[in-house]
Amino acid sequence: MKVARSVLAVIVGFVVFFGVVRMLAGYAGNPDEGDALMNYLLFSVLITVVGAMVAGFVTARIAASHEFPHTAALGLLMVILSVISMRQQGIAEPGWYQTTIAGCGPISAMLGAAIRLLTKSRQTANRNTPPAGRP
Repeated sequence: MKVARSVLAVIVGFVVFFGVVRMLAGYAGNPDEGDALMNYLLFSVLITVVGAMVAGFVTARIAASHEFPHTAALGLLMVILSVISMRQQGIAEPGWYQTTIAGCGPISAMLGAAIRLLTKSRQTANRNTPPAGRP
């Protein structure tokens, strides 16, 4: 059961990442339609960071224990798919952009897991504290 939960945490985390990035990509515009290319690329990096943080949080939440190893697996999946994307696109995008996307995803996912751990300790402490007026 623990293995299934671990695999589920990583898969759901990646699906969340993909969904957030696709959802927010509509706001980035299209550089082919005359939008400024640099603005598009920077907004795309921001979208990746936000999506990865949300995905890291979700992965850590589903994993429930050993949050960082699960989120690291999510980050590894992001890097592998980013390298595949780089190979397919060739020199269509600047090298700094592709490298930044590949690096920001896993780091941001770990930040999302850290935020989950910070909120987890508060929730646990609140559950163990007796209500006011009761010893």
